[in-house]
Amino acid sequence: MAKVKVGESVNVDTPLWRYMSLDKLISLLEGNKLFFTPLESYQNSDPFEGFMPKVVFEAYSNIFGSEVKELENAQEQLKVKIGNNQALLNELSKIKSVTPDFRELIKQIFKTVTKGITVNCWHANSSESEAMWKLYSDNGKGIAVKTSISSLVNSIEKFDQDLLIQIGAVKYLDFHDDKICPKDCVTDGYLSPLLKRSSFSHENEVRLFTIPNIDPSNVNNFKAKPEFVQALAMDLIEGIYISPFAGEPFVSSILAICNKYSIPAQIVIKSELLEGHEDLLDNMAKW
Repeated sequence: MAKVKVGESVNVDTPLWRYMSLDKLISLLEGNKLFFTPLESYQNSDPFEGFMPKVVFEAYSNIFGSEVKELENAQEQLKVKIGNNQALLNELSKIKSVTPDFRELIKQIFKTVTKGITVNCWHANSSESEAMWKLYSDNGKGIAVKTSISSLVNSIEKFDQDLLIQIGAVKYLDFHDDKICPKDCVTDGYLSPLLKRSSFSHENEVRLFTIPNIDPSNVNNFKAKPEFVQALAMDLIEGIYISPFAGEPFVSSILAICNKYSIPAQIVIKSELLEGHEDLLDNMAKW
């Protein structure tokens, strides 16, 4: 079975919501699969996905920079010792020319690995979110699947698949804040993909993610791609909510689709987020 590792950053009692369009709901019900998107796919909506705050990159620079400096110092010492031996000088020149390539290689490996990480994203909240409805509905036509950490884990572990799925809460930071330190950027032992800029904190995101296996010697040939992770929909779904902005025939269509896939009617709920205000007003006239 797949191995699912739940990070300490996650509050296992907090309900999780995935707001989606109708086609994604049908895909989940029909295929019993969760779609994991490579971070590279967010290039237009958030090009910072997979990246880290400035202080972390500076820390990496110090680590790799010290190694490069040691190599360069060794080269200079050898140059003094070999004098005018032209053959050896030519060989040293070749080694020295590798240094800029090494810098670019480090950058390329980092970008390739992080952008190749795949994620499946959920919104952590004790109740519905009006903002998330508007962000992820198609002109008001949307649904939200409600679940929990335990239901997610159980639904994935029902299948025999050679995967390590990790779950963690996203930490939101100002990537240019000089007051934070590298350890402030670590969540469950990871940096990427559990870091996002503060501008996205409204998403209150919990992520399932997988890390690709990449051969460093063949990094240029690696292509980030989506991943489908099997998950039993009936175990995963604790509730299906229909957008408060949706009307007919969309509502009836969702009910019919859920009935087709044997989703219990009592967990298919038309959102009442925009209802009940008149009931509150009635309390003023209780005499």
